[in-house]
Amino acid sequence: ANGYDKCEDLRVDMEMALAHYANTIIMQEAENDWYEKCDPNNPQPQPYWQMDDDMGIVFMGVAEEAVAEAAPPSDAKGQAGGAVELEDSFETNNQVDGVDEGDIVKSDGNYVYAAYGDVLYVWNATDGTKGISITKMPYEELNKTECKPPTFPGPPIEPFPIDEEVIVFEDESVSVSNKELSEKPQLDEVMTITVQDVERKPAATPEKKSDESVRKRNRRGRHRRHRKNLSIGRPWNQCHKPKPRILSLLLHENRLSVIVSEEKFRPYWYYDENVEESEPIISDHSTLTIRVYDISTVPTDGSALTLLGEKEVKGSYDSSRSVEDTGFIITTSHMNTHLFANDLYRSHPKYCGLNKTEYMNLAKLTVENNTAPFLDRMIEEMDLQLDGKCDSIFQISAMQSGDSEEDSTNGDMLCQFVQVLSFDMSQQNFVNKGIKTDVAGCFSSGWISEVYASQDFAATLSVGSSYDATTGDWKQQTFVLGFDISHKKPKPYCYGEVPGRPINQYATDLYEDHLRIVTQQWNWQNTNSRTLNKIFALELPKSANNKEMEPAGETGHLGKDNESVFAVRFMGPRAYIVTFERTDPFYIYDVADPADMKELGKLEIPGFSSYLHPVTIDGVPMILGVGEEVDEESGVRVGLKISLYNITDAANPTENAKYVDEGAYSTARRDFKSLRFLTVNQKLIVPKNEYTYTDNDNFDGFVVYDIALGSITE
Repeated sequence: ANGYDKCEDLRVDMEMALAHYANTIIMQEAENDWYEKCDPNNPQPQPYWQMDDDMGIVFMGVAEEAVAEAAPPSDAKGQAGGAVELEDSFETNNQVDGVDEGDIVKSDGNYVYAAYGDVLYVWNATDGTKGISITKMPYEELNKTECKPPTFPGPPIEPFPIDEEVIVFEDESVSVSNKELSEKPQLDEVMTITVQDVERKPAATPEKKSDESVRKRNRRGRHRRHRKNLSIGRPWNQCHKPKPRILSLLLHENRLSVIVSEEKFRPYWYYDENVEESEPIISDHSTLTIRVYDISTVPTDGSALTLLGEKEVKGSYDSSRSVEDTGFIITTSHMNTHLFANDLYRSHPKYCGLNKTEYMNLAKLTVENNTAPFLDRMIEEMDLQLDGKCDSIFQISAMQSGDSEEDSTNGDMLCQFVQVLSFDMSQQNFVNKGIKTDVAGCFSSGWISEVYASQDFAATLSVGSSYDATTGDWKQQTFVLGFDISHKKPKPYCYGEVPGRPINQYATDLYEDHLRIVTQQWNWQNTNSRTLNKIFALELPKSANNKEMEPAGETGHLGKDNESVFAVRFMGPRAYIVTFERTDPFYIYDVADPADMKELGKLEIPGFSSYLHPVTIDGVPMILGVGEEVDEESGVRVGLKISLYNITDAANPTENAKYVDEGAYSTARRDFKSLRFLTVNQKLIVPKNEYTYTDNDNFDGFVVYDIALGSITE
């Protein structure tokens, strides 16, 4: 976690990681003698397969031509019950005090800033009739006159056979045959196809079917697409360019920062034999841009906000935070290391006819020739500045642990690069409308599960693997990379690991130099309990020489056998946890002493809460729970449930009140920023949708609930 004193050391580690990846592939491929038998004078190219009518994979032989060797990588008023006390409540529902989380709706009390697709709307927070500001994100449409169908290497893709069938084109029934379809140019036409029940032409000797069998067939086939009636067309529309999408807003004083994503809409590399362009190593599926707007003066005539600065950054968006005037964005860039590996697979024509030793020698020479050019391209695309210190980048390692020499990453330790980017939201001088950023990061072979941040500490929780020698199995392991964000520039700080994975960001919390994490492990082979839920405590390092977060304690299994964790909320020395299988055990744990974390009390009730919110009602400390009511016998969901838990007596928590809205659902179960509790007026605002599958009594909007001791009313 000390990073690299010299950037040369980072490059050396990247070379070592590539060598390890190459060695893993070569050792695996050396045992494959399929291509050892081919004739070098008439090399057999790589075999290919195709799906049959039953979606099975069948061997179709070999392509007519071998794939050519790739070239080197060159203010509010009450409505119910009369007037209520005015209350300002417009902040985001954040996890940690002093840390603002990015959201698609923000307010400073004077204006509301709302992102909708590629448009940012701003209106007066107390009087929506005073006008609005509309800011559209820049978008440049493709010149469709220059678009052309892509070409693809390898054997041609044949369409599936199409029987004569009734197909509905824009609600008009037309009988078309396979011959008629083949005579029409399909690739350059846009067709709307509605799949309906179709009546086949009777066979020569139709078989009499019972009315019941006909009804069953109609029910099964009403929304089914028959595979042999479909044909492979163009995998994507080359002339289609999705509009940008606003993913997050960060607000500080008179500055609004907007994080925008623009999808590249290419599921795999576009191939054109007439264009000499190398496939990129960074295979991000979107372009991410930070834009900072001036909101000191908001126009009300429909015009846009004033853009101060913008910057395109690497990676796909994971999360964002701000502490005072410093914004933080966490992204992940996916590295296409397969480009490096492709020349090592034994199916490559140059290895045709070579025995094991000859293959390994030539593959080794290929690695020696390709490593430096590949690294140069990777460093250039990542925009890594290797001309000084690289102490902001974690040293490269595999996201795995345990007593095993087996590599669960298949040798690929450079497949992802996670970065924590910081920028000053209040900077005054935007030179050429640019934004100065600082970056800390790490290569990761796992995948980011959650992001946690306090005012001076941020952590990415990546899921990798750990080998369990007692069972001989690889199990999920969460690897924590801690960053120091107490200054403008983030720095690597510490690392640690715990078994399992957290359910959401609220399962992690920092308290008195200890990081507490609730994780869940699954073991389907365990006949006693397929789940194992625990609280782990990691102590932050005290010495500059030791950067590892040491285990400080853990609990036993949380909940009953087979129960899963549905909600977690840490509040200082207490942890409130909901587990669920058929009933909702609500647990209170004392976590003040990491070495002696213990259960204080529990409550069992039907249903579950998936979000817990601390409140105080008439001076009494409570926990609000938002989740679902579930039938205790059948396990069938009943509807939206809001619970009020009395936690005054930690040994005997009670459900003080509950409200069940049958048939209703709320996105607040997963989108915790979508709800709001008004502390002065004791009202809970929750999004709700309800569908009756008729034209009546459907609802999609927000509901306000009055929360009081002993009652919850709509």
